[in-house]
Amino acid sequence: MGDLLDLLGLPPFRRALFALAATGIAFPALGTFILTMELIPARFAVMHASLLGAAVGLFLGLPPLPAAMAASLVAGLGVARLSEKGSASAGGSMGLVMTLSLGLAFILFYKAEVNAIEAFDLFWGSVLALSQVELYFTCAGAALILGLTLLFFREIRAVLYDRELAAVLGIPVRSVHYGLVVLICLGIALAMKVTGALMVDAVTILPALAARSLRKNLRGTLLWGTVFGLLMNYGGFALAILLDLPTSPAIIVTGSILVFVSHWRGLGLPEKTR
Repeated sequence: MGDLLDLLGLPPFRRALFALAATGIAFPALGTFILTMELIPARFAVMHASLLGAAVGLFLGLPPLPAAMAASLVAGLGVARLSEKGSASAGGSMGLVMTLSLGLAFILFYKAEVNAIEAFDLFWGSVLALSQVELYFTCAGAALILGLTLLFFREIRAVLYDRELAAVLGIPVRSVHYGLVVLICLGIALAMKVTGALMVDAVTILPALAARSLRKNLRGTLLWGTVFGLLMNYGGFALAILLDLPTSPAIIVTGSILVFVSHWRGLGLPEKTR
């Protein structure tokens, strides 16, 4: 108990707990949107684009997180355009973006003489290394995700269910679609410092998969996603502290176990309508 109180007295530990709470509550909604909109391949391209943006920031002597966010939002507009045409799952174009982004990122790392630890943090994340400003960005992004989801829940539900029907109901389908994609890309960039550019699924896809296994409606899936997100984040963080493991992989292992358990528990449950 004394050791835990000592840890809570450390600012990096407190910042990590706040960041894990923010991402655990809000970011599973992004995973639900990704799965429903079938943007699985596209999210990989955005993850690599955000990594390239962070590399550009380091090369120019700028903070990596804002640079990653800018690159991710630019990539998001492209993904939104492709997905609007029904081609966001095209493996060739997405593969090209991923490969080119990774290659350019490594070139910039080399030219900027980025040390291995700093580059490693971008790939795998380091929640204990969050600065106060980065925590503010993360919490503000989580609040934005929650606020927009609650404010436009009816419109989002309609667009995710059937775009043509949503248009008939007078919902601005294109605006909602673009807004969701841009929100997803913003979340991917913000998660970089928590989980790393290549492990964003730890706070997005995994809790969404666990929630979907319970076969609830959209509201229920979002609520259960929050529950699973918090369990995965704090369970993985506790595992990392106890066994001296890197946080992001520990969250992924914990999350994967919860996905398997929820899938097994969800077998045979009737699927509810949205």
